[in-house]
Amino acid sequence: MTVLPHVVVDVFAPSPFQGSPIAVVLDADALSTEDMSTIAKWSAFTEVAFVLAASDSTADYRVRFFSPTTEVRFAGLSTLAACRAWLDHGHEPRSPGQVIQECAAGTVQISVEEDSHLQFTAPPLYDRGGPDELTVEMAREVLGLEAGDIKATTWLDNGPGFLGLLIADADTVISMDPNINELGQLCVGVMGAYPDGGPADFEMRSFAPSLGVNEYPAAAALSASFATWLVPQEIAPASYTVSQGTVLGRSAKVHVHTRGAEIWVGGPVTSRVQGQVTVGVTV
Repeated sequence: MTVLPHVVVDVFAPSPFQGSPIAVVLDADALSTEDMSTIAKWSAFTEVAFVLAASDSTADYRVRFFSPTTEVRFAGLSTLAACRAWLDHGHEPRSPGQVIQECAAGTVQISVEEDSHLQFTAPPLYDRGGPDELTVEMAREVLGLEAGDIKATTWLDNGPGFLGLLIADADTVISMDPNINELGQLCVGVMGAYPDGGPADFEMRSFAPSLGVNEYPAAAALSASFATWLVPQEIAPASYTVSQGTVLGRSAKVHVHTRGAEIWVGGPVTSRVQGQVTVGVTV
């Protein structure tokens, strides 16, 4: 029997229980891949992060990320959740205010800010070329969009791969009523701008039934992907905010800003539930 620290972290919540709940299992070195996959499927969280000892001498710790159906190379919400849980359990980074995380996508820098805010550097996008017209048309029909609603498209892949759609405006994003089951293996992220004075600069929604998540309350990796796509083209400003979860009754708020050539994504990250998970017990 193995008993490990377990934390549920509220990511991007401007107020309690309004962000995305992410499960974190600490000291997980003794767990097998099968153990991790089983826990992720059983827990039904959108993501579960398993924190292990680093194998890279420059990193503070290593993380593996699991959705309910598969392991992914990088997960932004779990990156922030794992860092918060690791810090709250009394660990200190090698460099004050800066945590270096190791994962399958490489090392990721995380900045520890005031007021429980954390932010990470956006990893580079994998080059998958442009999406074909048939894929875009299928996604448009499933989402219930008109052809004129879509301003630009691309593949957004920094770990979990999404078809990215830039939508005409935030109201169109919110009003979508997609038939999620028809997406099959396709993951789709959509983002549209609010007018001046809106609750944020953009509204985002993300759908990933193949990862076991019909719709995310918030998505950090996808936020990083959109920023990596749009900021260099000056379609989005160097700093902006993203609202997500509106349709789900949440009010997640993601902050994006640029430092030199680096794009940072973050926001409030708070541990809400702390306990233990027991592995290896049979009856």
